[in-house]
Amino acid sequence: MTTATTQPPAPSGSPRTDDEPFAFTRAEFLRGAGRAWLRTTLLLIAVWATATIGVGIVATFVILPSSAVAIVVGAPGAYAIGRRLRTSSRVRVHVTAFAAYGALLAVVVTAGYILTTATADLAALSASWWMFLVNVPVTAFGLANAWFATAKRAVPAAFAPPTSPGDADAAVEDDLDDRYRVIDPDPRRRQRPRA
Repeated sequence: MTTATTQPPAPSGSPRTDDEPFAFTRAEFLRGAGRAWLRTTLLLIAVWATATIGVGIVATFVILPSSAVAIVVGAPGAYAIGRRLRTSSRVRVHVTAFAAYGALLAVVVTAGYILTTATADLAALSASWWMFLVNVPVTAFGLANAWFATAKRAVPAAFAPPTSPGDADAAVEDDLDDRYRVIDPDPRRRQRPRA
């Protein structure tokens, strides 16, 4: 009979283990959700203001309540995705999953906004296709970016550049060269002391 061995959480209270390198605490999730909401909301306001040459700043009054709905509707799904992917150590998989989820969330919230404010028919959705062109990629980027920033802060070792064994050996040799110096016994070749 084989039993799965999982390591207990680290003494610092981190839930991450070798089996679950991207496990997270409730506090980490809430910080990430807040970061996702703030970044995505500010990005949407900036993009709409830029796309409409400043007139879109009025869209702030639409974006803020819509983003509040999005965080309430989207947080449970984001939590489920994070829990599902906690065993994967591949950052690219996480970023892709959260970008796809952000795109889906943008489609749902934008369609909901259009259907509740327009005549509530499919013609309104097709006439407002341009809203999807902005909201979907911006929200996808915002969620993926927020996950990346949150995970990088929580699990910095997963984002460190890989080092090759040759680099480690070279660093040790350089350290030894700096500490020890061979003195030439020939007095004609005078050596300066190392600083």
